[in-house]
Amino acid sequence: MGALRWIPSLVLLLPWLVGPSVPSSSERIRDLAAPAAFHLLDWETIHLGERAGRIWTALSGGAEASRSDDADTVREYFGEKSRRGELRSAAEAAMEHLVSDAYRDAGLGRSMPVSVGGLFPPVLVALTPPPNVLVVSPRTELRVLESSVLQAIEVPAQERLEALVDSTGVASLVAPIGGLATYPSMVLEEEAADRVLSSVAHEWLHQYLVFYPLGAAYWNSQETREINETTADLVGQEIGSGLARSVGFGVGTAAAPRSASRPTFDFRAFMRETRQQTEQLLAAGEVDAAEAYMRARRDELQQHGYVIRKLNQAYFALYGSYGEGFAASPANPIPMLLHRLRDQSPSLGDFVFRVRQVTTLDQLRRTVG
Repeated sequence: MGALRWIPSLVLLLPWLVGPSVPSSSERIRDLAAPAAFHLLDWETIHLGERAGRIWTALSGGAEASRSDDADTVREYFGEKSRRGELRSAAEAAMEHLVSDAYRDAGLGRSMPVSVGGLFPPVLVALTPPPNVLVVSPRTELRVLESSVLQAIEVPAQERLEALVDSTGVASLVAPIGGLATYPSMVLEEEAADRVLSSVAHEWLHQYLVFYPLGAAYWNSQETREINETTADLVGQEIGSGLARSVGFGVGTAAAPRSASRPTFDFRAFMRETRQQTEQLLAAGEVDAAEAYMRARRDELQQHGYVIRKLNQAYFALYGSYGEGFAASPANPIPMLLHRLRDQSPSLGDFVFRVRQVTTLDQLRRTVG
């Protein structure tokens, strides 16, 4: 039985753990990151063992189609901050039920990689402070070469590791992450119910897509990664915001009133302009100028109250993978095409069934028509 607990983890993570061939500096970078490495399989073995009953119930179809107390449990968890620790396990199970029901209601249960009583893989989540991730990018372009999951380490240790990795001729960044498609999914324990529920739905979709071309080809190109991440964002937000409203929570926060005497700083526009100018400099072969420009823009952000520790190629490669995010390229057609495909699809399930076969921008354009 002990060995069986590893199987879902290995199946779901294999494309990420193996990946395509990488530059010759990769072994050196892995050696540098090794002292701070986060041992995913050890973490998963422990957390899968703790949730074995929930997995079996979901696989056997023994769970109720909907549980009337799930919404109450989620409301209590987010409303009783002082009791989060004692409520966490029940809240995780309640979120798993709610997200599973939402996906089934959206039509995902009609076409699964494995025929079981419920969704496959079962929705399984661990609310936890997720670890850090080391992202490596070429200095000459904004794309992810590779990434490694790290323990949560302090800023001085992050900067020492980055300096060592950068010495191999790449650009690197150690950053926190909001979630990780391990099994169970790591989801950041935070205050906003809509963001947590969206993250649970987002990470499950990554796990589901592993069994289809869009997930299996995740590491093949930056383009595929961006289609995958933007799809997970779009679907996760649709599921999560709907669930947040259904259990009595609003979505997002109200905007601060504008001052007539002081215009509001547009962080998103600033970052997209920064990315666009950086891409132009890199395309012209002006790598040093691009790096100096990003440092200057980071300093300018601090004057507006936004503290970004390190703004470089790896930063944009990481956060730019989310096509509608603040660090994405304004010229990226992927978000618009995915929204058009969603509008063309009679249900969220139909949208997922169509996009799960797509791995390139050309394929996405043909699918949209």
